[in-house]
Amino acid sequence: EREVVEMCLQAVRDGLLELRWDLLCPRCRGAKLSAQSLDRLPREAHCGSCNIDYDGDFERNIELTFHPAPSIFDVIDGEFCLFGPMTTEHIKLQVTLEPGLEQTVPITLAPGSYRLRSLETGGSCDIEFAGGGCPEVRIEDGMVTAGPPGNAGEVKLINAGGTRRTFIIESRDWQRDALTGYRVSNLQTFRDLFSDQVLEPGGEAGISQVTLLFTDLKGSTAFYERVGDAVAYDTVRRHFAILAGVVRRHNGAVVKTIGDAVMAAFVDPADGLRGALAMHAEIASFNAAAAKAEGARAEDGLVLKVGLHAGPCIAVTLNDRLDYFGGSVNLAARLQGESLGDDIVLSDSLAADPLVAPLLQCHECRAECRSIRGFSETISFRRLILPLAASTAGVNELPNV
Repeated sequence: EREVVEMCLQAVRDGLLELRWDLLCPRCRGAKLSAQSLDRLPREAHCGSCNIDYDGDFERNIELTFHPAPSIFDVIDGEFCLFGPMTTEHIKLQVTLEPGLEQTVPITLAPGSYRLRSLETGGSCDIEFAGGGCPEVRIEDGMVTAGPPGNAGEVKLINAGGTRRTFIIESRDWQRDALTGYRVSNLQTFRDLFSDQVLEPGGEAGISQVTLLFTDLKGSTAFYERVGDAVAYDTVRRHFAILAGVVRRHNGAVVKTIGDAVMAAFVDPADGLRGALAMHAEIASFNAAAAKAEGARAEDGLVLKVGLHAGPCIAVTLNDRLDYFGGSVNLAARLQGESLGDDIVLSDSLAADPLVAPLLQCHECRAECRSIRGFSETISFRRLILPLAASTAGVNELPNV
């Protein structure tokens, strides 16, 4: 998936494609407003088909799409059929009931996230369906509620109101297929090629969860004194290139560098941990290659400190780039400060993530608890111990930048 998106992004730079930001209706998925620049996309839109007003959500319904450049091929664009199969693939059931009636209809739903609503203006109800009997759907005075589960393979619909209602059950998993602003902004290639695509000045976007990784070099001041400024600068520059390459290969993006430190972001928490492990392995290989070339000891090389945490934050434009702020960012940075080098410090909540927990079983992992500056309560975290010998994946040539 990442390679295809990167190819399309490069094609935009080469003039073969054009990019467009679409503000999708959360019900019909139609793009009601579009712009070629993220900072020009309106925050609100109205869907005439669904008769609702809705807001732009950077994480869910602001989507980046690619279109052939008109100079290459002029494509007629538009919505030809609101109820076409490609448009309404997420609609699993649509049944109209007169007031006061109820009906049981057959339906087979796969486990996942679903929204219960009516076609007419009114409320909705989101559910997580684990399988078995589908919950009863009731509409009364415009309110949609989920009742007790019924028999497997069917759903009971109740129109308890005084007007005709069309019941709809739709999958919310379609959002996983959307290249949202949140997802694409956490790809390194997008940030490299389109750093000018940012939120409007003063604008901000809430993110429900992002995995944040902070790194720093242990004893960098002593390292500068030992090898000299010129050599140290070149080494640190190469270390940045190594870490940026690791982040990109693990579907993340470098948000910024601060001195010798790196801040990176990932959509998938497992990608964040895999990236942290790969960073240690590649830095160990870098040290071994440098020692072989210069006749020094590998243990005199760079020592990486890493902190990881996932949580909610705010996306903003700062210094003409997309950046993240909030308590989750602060905690990830503080956890990096707890690193002793050749280890990874990650929050308990991240360690408990079902995508991350299996990756921890292959490593020595210690539970610790400590008072951390800026936080009123003690913070529990895990420390992955990565001995230098175990981190070395082999001796590679020194990378060029």
